Amino acid sequence: MISTLKKLGIEPQAIEQPLDMAIPESKIMLAIYLATPEVDNDRRALNVINGMRRAKKEGRFMGIAPKGYVNKITEDGRKYIALYEPEAKIMRWAFEKLAEGGLSQAEMLRMAIQKGLNTSRNNFWSALKNPVYCGKIYVPKNKDEEGYFVQGQHDPLISESLFKKVQDVITRKKPLHATTIASLDELPLRGFLACPRCGKTLTGSSSKGKTQYYFYYHCTSACGYRKSTTMLNKEFLKDINKYKPIIGMERFIKILSNTTIKNGCLAKMTFENKFYLKLLF
Repeated sequence: MISTLKKLGIEPQAIEQPLDMAIPESKIMLAIYLATPEVDNDRRALNVINGMRRAKKEGRFMGIAPKGYVNKITEDGRKYIALYEPEAKIMRWAFEKLAEGGLSQAEMLRMAIQKGLNTSRNNFWSALKNPVYCGKIYVPKNKDEEGYFVQGQHDPLISESLFKKVQDVITRKKPLHATTIASLDELPLRGFLACPRCGKTLTGSSSKGKTQYYFYYHCTSACGYRKSTTMLNKEFLKDINKYKPIIGMERFIKILSNTTIKNGCLAKMTFENKFYLKLLF
């Protein structure tokens, strides 16, 4: 920049550190003046990084508190995070509900928002993968030292076993042509319908209107097929009501179903099982 200004006939002048640029040796002092603040900035940044790493090793959380927690400061100036209600209760419920399996990310987020949680889809899904909720702080890798977890000084929101179970649900790979077992009451046929355009299995989700949520069965491909759940559910009931148990078999089927349930094979019936048994009887 000094060379550029010199070509334009401009000579920069420093008030505290004047230099005569006509003297070649002045460039040595100029280099020192320019390098000193750069070194100072680098040293300050390194001190901050080392300080944050040391704090993490002590189990202290650094940064903005995740959902369900709030940033606080002790009387001696030390920062920490504490549980914040009612967000903490909603996040705990979300972990427990997700550990049961069967709900998609969109449905899980919608239900959490209905309970009062204010967050975006990406932030919510990232929070479910954050080990801070089970009381762990991650110390990142540094030079020859590998990254590792330490016990945090904050109160855990959930147990470590529940957190691991949620991670298993999130990272679990579904087999090809897998069928969803658990479902919302508004989507009993999700995973059982085929797209009339491309043949793929239809899933289901909700869309928020001005005053309520509207549910739809839709295809996961780019064909864009989508139908209202109200219409398809009515058509399904209308069609399945054509099939009735043979005379004399109704009592036998009831006894067999009750015996199976008592033996524990269907101790935890899904909504679909109850849905079909209700149609039969």
